[in-house]
Amino acid sequence: MKNSQLNNVEISNFLNNALLPKELSSFKQKLELPDNVALLKKYIIVNHLFEVENVHFDSDAAFEKFLAKKIAYNSNVENPFFKTNKSYLYAAAIALFVIGLTILIYTNNSIQATEASDHVVLKLGSGEIKDIDETESNKILNKKGEVVAVQKGNSILYNYSDNRELVTVEYNEIYVPYGKRMEIVLSDGTRVYLNSGSKLTYPTFFNKDKKRIVELEGEGYFNVAKKDTSNRFVVSTKNFKTTVLGTEFNVSSYDSDATNDVVLVEGAVSVSSSADSDDEFFLEPGEQFKYTTNVPSSVVTVDVQSHIAWLDGVLVFENESFDVIVKKLERFYNVSIENNCTTLLNEKFTGQFDLESIEDVLTTFKNTMPFKFEINNQKVVINPLNS
Repeated sequence: MKNSQLNNVEISNFLNNALLPKELSSFKQKLELPDNVALLKKYIIVNHLFEVENVHFDSDAAFEKFLAKKIAYNSNVENPFFKTNKSYLYAAAIALFVIGLTILIYTNNSIQATEASDHVVLKLGSGEIKDIDETESNKILNKKGEVVAVQKGNSILYNYSDNRELVTVEYNEIYVPYGKRMEIVLSDGTRVYLNSGSKLTYPTFFNKDKKRIVELEGEGYFNVAKKDTSNRFVVSTKNFKTTVLGTEFNVSSYDSDATNDVVLVEGAVSVSSSADSDDEFFLEPGEQFKYTTNVPSSVVTVDVQSHIAWLDGVLVFENESFDVIVKKLERFYNVSIENNCTTLLNEKFTGQFDLESIEDVLTTFKNTMPFKFEINNQKVVINPLNS
């Protein structure tokens, strides 16, 4: 085989699901050579090493599982959740190979009583509450019986209107329960991807020559349609407001999280604290605004992909304590977790994960910090090993 040696570019493209069909076929052929398998393993360890020690696992079996998942995913790279064109590492299998730690996430923090449903819930301007069936397609009407949007699967598309003058504007609220995500295309063409346990309040139409204002509780990724300067887009959360003209950014504002943030992917945004509107921060791509109660807000440079990987169903930890990880597990898996093992609280982990069940995740954690757990329906109880 000519040029049979793997190189770092090929490996990087493989891990990022960017190989064309012919390139993937060639990649698989090259893996028939032991030297190339060793090179791939070395690349994964060097570039995706996770900060957890004393984990014992069958690395060969884990690596085989990793290859099977990655090759299958490269063969069909369309995103199953939002069908975005972005490509992120599916690193649960990488984590399994490197340390055997494979973890996904979700948090048990209801916004309102209406959100106790396992379905996405849409509250219309009329007060009517509708459960969204992700297996169906439906029309969404306003008080006058006019079609204002169409729901198909886990997406809702509002009628695009750039010049429509409205005397009154109806507001809709959408609640995304734990374990689910949702895409909303607003009437101006702005796309919003909502993460588990999130709520978005927004108008069915934006009035011309006025600010486009939406309210968010939870986490959302915004791809904002660009308008003129009088039509700036504002995302209002409990602790701050993010103002843009046209850009892409992620806002995380869960009440249960100690820190909320805004991460800018492209364009430009300004963020002002709700407590002090004079305190305004301007972000550049790759920067994160961090808000923590009773701590001065700050702007730092971050790895953007680690903050938006949830769009592809990937969970990322960056030196996070176990109590923070528990909240993410609750949100992702739609479970409540009672942790009675205090020795876990101060442990911190870094990694990226997907595809595993909550039982698999907890079993993997047991290999790192011994404990026992029980799962009963949606309730998880963690206890010390000797209790």
